[in-house]
Amino acid sequence: MKGERTCYTPLFLYLMLMVSDWEVQIKAQIRLRYAQQAENESWKTKNPNETGYPIDLIENLPPDLVAQYSGCGYLFKDINFDGSEMVLDLGSGTGLDSYIASTLLNTGEVFSLDMTFEMLSNHNIHNIKSICADMEYLPISDASIDVIIANASFNLSINKEKALSEAFRVLKDNGRLIMRDIIKVTDLPLEVLTDPLSFNTSLGGALDELSLESKIGKAGFIDIVISDYQPFSYVKSVKIEAKKISINPPPQP
Repeated sequence: MKGERTCYTPLFLYLMLMVSDWEVQIKAQIRLRYAQQAENESWKTKNPNETGYPIDLIENLPPDLVAQYSGCGYLFKDINFDGSEMVLDLGSGTGLDSYIASTLLNTGEVFSLDMTFEMLSNHNIHNIKSICADMEYLPISDASIDVIIANASFNLSINKEKALSEAFRVLKDNGRLIMRDIIKVTDLPLEVLTDPLSFNTSLGGALDELSLESKIGKAGFIDIVISDYQPFSYVKSVKIEAKKISINPPPQP
């Protein structure tokens, strides 16, 4: 259905799944911060052109999506689609990357997932199925997705092991994980480390490269490639690609 928006699990029910008061509080802060951004047209965000998106591409995208961009870089460079993929955009925000992905598909579909319902409001004018949910508790069937994309999303995850495990679960065999995220290259400044709202700005959840790569591998992914290191505030933005390959592939007919 065009413009479909679904909150599969009411967010108050996630309280039953969360394991600590700290998790509840941090996620409430993150949702509030991005709800305020979605509802405030004057909210200052980074221009996608500044993070590597081609200028000619941005000029042809809906202005409302560009204005509310919350990612850390362009993840589609040198990425090919055959047009039939089921694509899941984790932590999609207002859906800039979901929109770009939808233009690369013919018979495929894009599922745009974010836990802030207000962020999904712009999707109702695009042929994208939106899901209001938490990436650590995906309401998606096992092995149903061909490609997962994510842009500055996993760094906001409280339990990165759980989020990566869920991503692995919903991917089909030979499925791809393609994301941009941030990594620490040195110790963060004291003012960031002591800021209780640092998670809202992504910096509080940033890992160093080895730790992030290790968590991706422990979730089951292989062929992990980290590339395109770009400065981003106090950290680096990187492109990350990985694959899901079953240990015991189905027998050939």
